[in-house]
Amino acid sequence: MKAVVFSCDKYLWLIPTFLHFYERNWPDNPYQTEFVTETKKLDGITTFCAGKLPWADRMIEYLNSYNEEIFLLLAEDYIIEKKVDTNRVKMAASLCKDNIGCVRLNAHDEWSRFLFDTEIKGFKEYPLNKHYSVSLQTSVWQKEFLLEFLQKGETVWQTETEGSKRIQKSNKKIIWTDTPILNYKPGGYMKKGEVSLATSKWVKENW
Repeated sequence: MKAVVFSCDKYLWLIPTFLHFYERNWPDNPYQTEFVTETKKLDGITTFCAGKLPWADRMIEYLNSYNEEIFLLLAEDYIIEKKVDTNRVKMAASLCKDNIGCVRLNAHDEWSRFLFDTEIKGFKEYPLNKHYSVSLQTSVWQKEFLLEFLQKGETVWQTETEGSKRIQKSNKKIIWTDTPILNYKPGGYMKKGEVSLATSKWVKENW
């Protein structure tokens, strides 16, 4: 498994901040970290340039080149706030197989009210027929599961809203940790193209 950080040329300025807290709070990270950008390679960092394409097209382009079955999806504005327990990440990754197509690692939000119990300790299942059954917050994904419902031409937000309709035909499950494994401010550093003041304030205070 690789840790795959999705970005775009517009937000490359966020990557030093992302890496600062990512490396500080996950010093024993055993996974190769790869950044997916549009056209610009990053000095000294493994980078996949997918081209100046819509978000979904870039993801499809990347996944078609990806040779492993699962990957950890992050974004450059998910600023990790607390130490990461690598054993919990490994455990979550081990669950992402067979009929479990996605394991969410982020904190619960307003949509977590739809969760229901599973036989897996520490996790609940998210129904495929609810809003945001496709969430592109930090998760471990089966590559082929995500490819099932990606649609070329869509933005990241369209992938979540329209993908949540397409995913309903899948036979796989989505599970969500009861307690966050990767901690960051909900929604990330950027919200609808604007800097989150709460996250920006936290970064300055904790640098």
